[in-house]
Order: sequence, then structure tokens, then C-alpha cells
Amino acid sequence: MAMMTMLRNRMHVVLWALLVLFLLSMTVGGLVGGANIIDQLLGRVNPAEAIGLVNGQKITPNQFNQAVNAQMDAIRNSGSQVSDQDLERVRSQVWNGFIEEYLTKEAIEDLDISVSDEEIIYHLENNPPIDIQRLFYENNVFNEERYRQALTTPGMIDWTPIEAWMKDYFIPRFKLQQYISMSSVVTENDIKEEFIKRNIEYTISAIHVTNLSVKDKVSKPTDEELLENYKSRLEDFKRDEKRHISFVSWPKSPTANDTLRVKQEALEIIMSYSEGDDFGALANIHTMDPGNQVTADSGRGGDLGWFGKGQMVPAFEEATFNAKSGSVVGPILTQFGYHIIKVDSIKNKGKDDHQVKAKHILLNIDMGQNTRTDLRRSATLFSYDAQDYGFMAAQDTHSVEMQPSNYLGQGDIFIAGLGPFRSAVRWTFNADVGSVSDPLETDDFYAVFTLDSISQEGIAPFEDVRTQVITGMERDRNIEASSNYANELKAKVETGSSFKELTENNKTLEYVPSDKKKLSSSFISLGKSEQLIGALLNSEKNSLIGPIKTNRGYGLVKILEISTFDSTNWTSQKNIIKTDLNRIKETTNYQNWMSNLKENAEIVDNRKFHF
Repeated sequence: MAMMTMLRNRMHVVLWALLVLFLLSMTVGGLVGGANIIDQLLGRVNPAEAIGLVNGQKITPNQFNQAVNAQMDAIRNSGSQVSDQDLERVRSQVWNGFIEEYLTKEAIEDLDISVSDEEIIYHLENNPPIDIQRLFYENNVFNEERYRQALTTPGMIDWTPIEAWMKDYFIPRFKLQQYISMSSVVTENDIKEEFIKRNIEYTISAIHVTNLSVKDKVSKPTDEELLENYKSRLEDFKRDEKRHISFVSWPKSPTANDTLRVKQEALEIIMSYSEGDDFGALANIHTMDPGNQVTADSGRGGDLGWFGKGQMVPAFEEATFNAKSGSVVGPILTQFGYHIIKVDSIKNKGKDDHQVKAKHILLNIDMGQNTRTDLRRSATLFSYDAQDYGFMAAQDTHSVEMQPSNYLGQGDIFIAGLGPFRSAVRWTFNADVGSVSDPLETDDFYAVFTLDSISQEGIAPFEDVRTQVITGMERDRNIEASSNYANELKAKVETGSSFKELTENNKTLEYVPSDKKKLSSSFISLGKSEQLIGALLNSEKNSLIGPIKTNRGYGLVKILEISTFDSTNWTSQKNIIKTDLNRIKETTNYQNWMSNLKENAEIVDNRKFHF
């Protein structure tokens, strides 16, 4: 009976998990009525109805927000604090998740993948998904015996929702993955090359021609050459509309008054303890130490266990190791906040292995409501004056410093100096030049913005991208000069000159007398590249290879020694390597397959209208 109860309880949890997995596949499209006839004729979609479209299928705001909120709740339930960065990361993950789910469903339909009852039974008996296995975990280990018992015992658990999930979600995607993996062919040569990369050592000597080596050989482009290069690459300088803003900000940080307030809270907790309250109970109620939480409803009572000297921050350690057993000390201020410490036991006092067993209550010094109100008031008053008298005048009056932002695109998230600030970007693209915003806020700042200028969409003017053109031309000329010089040096080596002689005559060349490495490692000066690895794999001892392009120039390489091929290691490793390569190829093929679907899909992104 206990076993069945446990399974039913777990079943409740897992079914909710399966429902989340099933959500995307079962609820996509058609939840909100279609766009009006004008939007349909023009191929548009109302942002209020769809946060996006994937080949005509809607991602509704409700669907999107539900998925985002579910992930954010999961982060919070894990005990982590949620930041603006977390929110933007989750939104991006959810967006990509919806796109990939829609495209996956389309692919399954296009390939006419179906699932029979026999396939469901086969997978349940021979390939149970990990989500199903978790129903039968004991001490984080799958209990296969009890799983088999549940399979053969009618009524032990309800298999109906699991079978539906297997039919509509798991098995179609399993079969699709198999279809994609059909092109993941690993040859005997692939395995041997990977074995060589992992096991065979190459001893090389090298000359590396870097940008420094050709510094005097590269001419600076003239104005005429720069302009000609710009005109030949106009497509490279296309840009969307950009906007530039300036801002004044007020960091949301605690003040001296907040420190005093938290200290007073600590003193009140100490008073409660002195009046008879249990320290562990007080810790579970008040501590802000995330390590104290065991579950959402229980804590460790502030228990730190045994610790020795050097394990805690200095102020905490000094107070604890100078206290008597059974005493409570504090409040102690550290970079983490105020601590109230109860010393439960002491052993080996005065010796090298002096140990203390203690509990503590941590109170973070956070920004109080009064501080928050004062900051908000300061930002609001500044905004009023800036709207009435101008941003510059308000800056002087309020003794604040105005900061310029980076140029912003409509889809940008981050503002230099402020971090993620999507609400400010949205305001920017709905404002007129010279407008001043009301106070806007993130978790870390209040800020007031003014729109300085607008750069219209189109080809960026030459003067705006002049530095970019110069950089590109100098890079190309350096590459060409390095290649030519490396070829000149190679000709000299082939007629009898040594690497050492050539580098003695030119100290800008980087000389590697000898370096012994496996191909999976990075060589001195040259680094690691597919071109270098490929050249070494296809060359023999005493070969001169190159010029080989590197991240910093071109290299000439002599192979001095190649270690022997160990047949015993080859026999023991080749199956492992084959498995590794199959996994890598399957992953790569899936990523390429999905990227191709995305490139050919019609995707409408309305996120900018929502956040």
C-alpha cells in the first residue's frame, strides 16, 4: 500500500512536468482570433494577438508569458534571486523554444511520422524516457524492478496520460531524431584521425610571421582608397534605425540609514532570543542566508556545522573564535550584512586545529522603503524640471551627472552603464528628439532619459564608418603581406636556409625551436587551428609545411618527430571514439537541420511591442 501511495504521489508531480513539456505541442496556434482583414491582406499580424508568427502559426502573448513565468518560478523556487538578466535570458530561451517546437511539429507532419500502440509498448518496455524513470527513483537511482512491477500490475498507476504523451510528444521526436541521425556517418578514417589527435605526439619547429613582422611592408590606405573600398562594400554598411540617448541615473543602493535600520533589526532578534525564543526557529524566520533553506518550507536553523580558522571572513571568525560556548554574539558586520552568531560547541581551543560549531542569522543590508521613496522622489523631481526647463538646466540645478548611452537599435536590451533596460529602449523608439522620459526603473536603477538624435535606416555615411573601413583594409593588407612574406621565407628554407638563421636576421619573426604536443593541444606561438591539424595529419616526419594561416598571421612548420601508433591503445579506444564522434555528429546535424529550418521559415517577431 505504501508503495502504491508513493507512486501515486510521484505520479501527480510527474504528470504536471509532462504537462509542461506537452504545453507547447498541444496549445500552439489558433488560441486567439485572427487578425483583421487589412492585416491579413497586407501580411501583418496584430501585436496584441501574437507576440510572433512561425510560418503563420501564432505565438500568443498569453502562451509566451505562461512559459516565461513557469521558468521564472522554477528559478525562484530553487532559492535563487531573479535578476533582469535572468528575465531577458529566459525570454530569449522561451522565444527560441517556441520557434523550434513549431518547426519540429511541422517537420513531423511533413514526414508523416505516426505512432502505433505497439511502438508505445515497445518504448515503455525497452526505452522508458527519463521523465518516466523519475517516477521510480529511489535515492536518485532508477528502480527498474518496481518499474517492471508497475508495468504488469493493473491499477498500480494510471498509464493513460503517459501513453498520450508518448504518442503525441516523445516517440514522434525520437523518430525524427533517428531520421536526422541517418546522415551522421562516422567512417573508419574519421575514428583513426580522432585517435591520432588524442594520442600521437608531434614534435615541430616553426617560424611565425605575424602582423608585427610585416609592419614596415604595409602601406596605409589613402583617402581615395578608403572611399573606393567603402563604395564597393555598401551592402556591408546597411543599418537599421539607431537612436542615441543621454540619461541621469540613481543607483538603488542602501544608505547609512539602511545600515542602522538592519542593525536595529538584529538587536531586536537578539532581544527575542534573550526572552526565550529558540535560536534555530528565529534563524528559519529571519535569516537571509540562501544556504539555510532545505525546502521551500523548511530550513537548517542557521546551522553552520563545525569549521576551523581560515574558513570564514575575518570579522565573523574573530567574533566566533573569541566567544564562549553557548553564547550569542553580534551584530557582526561583514560584506554580507549583519550576523548574529550562536556558538554551540568548541573543541581544541588554542590549538592549531581549533574548531567551532555554530549557528548564525544573516541580515542583508538592503534598501529600505524610505530610501526607495527618496530615490524615486529625486528622479521624479528631476524629470519634472527637465521636461519644463531642459535636460541640461535640470542637470545643473539637481547637481547630477548626465551620461551618454551607446547607439540603440529597436531590439536592443542593454544600455551601457545601466545593464538590461528594455523599458528604456521601448521609450526611446516611441519618443521625439528632445523628449524627456518619466522616471523608469530596473532592479538596480532609477533613470530619466532624453532622446538626443535619430540615425535613419539605410546605408551608413562614409564618415560614420570610416574607422571600420580603415580597420578592414589594414587587416586585409596585413594578411596579404604576411602570406607573401611567409612564402618568401619558405623559398629560402627550400634553398638551404634554416629557421634559426632567418629569425636571427629578423627579430620580428617568432621562432619556435621545438614544441612537442598532441594535436588536441595548442602549439607554442601558432596556437591551434583546423588548417594546422589537417596539414600535420597529412604530412610525414621531416616535412616542411605551410604557409599555414593562424589567428595572428602565417606559420612555416617542420615536423621533427612523430610518435609511434600504438595498436593496443587503438583497439581499446576506437569504439569509445566512435561513440563520441557519433554523438558530436548527431548534435551538429540536428543543429544544422534546425538552423536551415529557421533560415527558410517565415518568422515575425513582435517582441519589441511587448517588452
